[in-house]
Amino acid sequence: MKFAGSVALTLVLLMTACTNGGSDSSGPATTAEDLGESIDADATTTAEVCEPERLPITLTEAPATDVAGMIALSESGYNCMASAVVVLGVDDDAVRLASETAISDEVPLLRVDSIADVAAVQSELDRLEVENVISVGLPPAIVGEFTASVTDLPIPTTTTTAPPTTTTTTVVEETADGESTTTVVETTTTTTVAESSETTAVAGDGEESTTTAAPVPTTTIPPFDPPAAASTGEGPLVLYRLGAVTEAYLALPALRAGGGDVAVADISDVDATRDVVAGRETVLLAGEATPTEQWQVALAASDTELFGGGTRVFPDRRIVAYYGNPLTFRLGLLGETDPDRAVERVTERAALYNAEGLPPALPGFEIIATVAATQAGDDGNYSNEMDIEVIRPWIDAAMANDVSVILDLQPGRTDFLTQAKIYEEFLRLPNVGLALDPEWRLKPDQRHLRQIGGVSAEEVNAVIDYLAGLVHEETLPQKTLILHQFQERMLPDRQLIKTPPEVAVVVHVDGQGSLGSKYGTWAAMRELPTSPDQQLWWAWKNFIDEDFPTATPGQVNAVEPLPVIVTYQ
Repeated sequence: MKFAGSVALTLVLLMTACTNGGSDSSGPATTAEDLGESIDADATTTAEVCEPERLPITLTEAPATDVAGMIALSESGYNCMASAVVVLGVDDDAVRLASETAISDEVPLLRVDSIADVAAVQSELDRLEVENVISVGLPPAIVGEFTASVTDLPIPTTTTTAPPTTTTTTVVEETADGESTTTVVETTTTTTVAESSETTAVAGDGEESTTTAAPVPTTTIPPFDPPAAASTGEGPLVLYRLGAVTEAYLALPALRAGGGDVAVADISDVDATRDVVAGRETVLLAGEATPTEQWQVALAASDTELFGGGTRVFPDRRIVAYYGNPLTFRLGLLGETDPDRAVERVTERAALYNAEGLPPALPGFEIIATVAATQAGDDGNYSNEMDIEVIRPWIDAAMANDVSVILDLQPGRTDFLTQAKIYEEFLRLPNVGLALDPEWRLKPDQRHLRQIGGVSAEEVNAVIDYLAGLVHEETLPQKTLILHQFQERMLPDRQLIKTPPEVAVVVHVDGQGSLGSKYGTWAAMRELPTSPDQQLWWAWKNFIDEDFPTATPGQVNAVEPLPVIVTYQ
């Protein structure tokens, strides 16, 4: 080990307790002079002073926090440090205290998990030219391994801390009126035991001397919340998942010293994580990340959002949409006007659904992009696919006026995924989703209007995977996928349909007729089997000409569960 002059290595032991209170970062330093050791003549030799240096940290991936990873962090962030903290990395309480100590003293933090790690950590301490090691939670055997090569010091005192004990006392008191009351009192006591060790050391002249080391002062762990990102918004930020608090503590000292930071967040809540990342240019997720997690973090770091704000569609908003095909009024309201007038009409309609205590109702279009046909057509699929240039003015008008768009597919004898890909240009935009209408999904020998069609969960899941892929590629907010249904046969194995975070899956109950019959269809679709891990949302449809009477906004708002989408045809 390198030293400035002949200053001897000092180990200062911090012990951990589970009580709340103040924190002393170290006990008094123990030097050769304190122990009455003679200083070698070489101690007067003048050596070049090594100035402490903290280096800016630039990360391309999240740092590891195992023994080797902590050494790498130290190598990239520090030079010439007089002190360092070494912690037993498998002790959560010790890690928290060690992290706070390293931050307070502005020194490196290293970890050991076993005696086998000592040599590598010792090498890094040599590189740093550390003179004072603050040990937190290390058992005597590991402390002894660190000091084995230093022959003029005894092994330092080992301090242990007893875990807190809770005593429960039941007190029964009798009141003036003869009734008794029972009180349960819990008392938590933490006992700290400081063990003085008497050791024999070999002095520089080869003679043995016996020294009794004084107990190290008690150090308790104050409340230390999971790290949250500093408000500067500068430097790299490493995100840790909930439950990885200890790993975050380990990385925190080096990253803060090097201009970066760490935070512990529920990365599945993209909108909450967005507040944490605060516009950082570099945001890295620690540990092995799934494609969904990578998307969540990338989206949180971006400024892309849905109309009305945020990145998940529901329940923060509802959509009130006009349904139809731009080329004909016979298929719904969207065929009655041009795009700009349709924007005005649906915006006025959506406003009628706003009510105190309910999520805001925002306007939308559900555009029939592929229309079921009675003739096979050139491709033989009994479906007329709209040219994208016919749909484009409607997309443009909607995007310019904060109107969400759903592209509806009636595929005939082809499959939903094949047709969805026709409109990929639009699906790569935020605020554009998809609707699948199984009524018009035919088997090879079927014709429209002769039976009600249906689609398997396997085919629906292929579309969901496709949408999730687009969401990842473009770093988009959550997509909406509507599944129209008014009979069980339309989605016969609905319980097998996936509902990943990338896609908000909505069952659109399409029953028509009297309000009573619509309520009956709603209840029947709700009672069909579901999977425990499915997150299904529910939508309501008003047929202006077929329903008698058409449900009012107040009546729809009273439906349970509250429909997140209401469409008018």
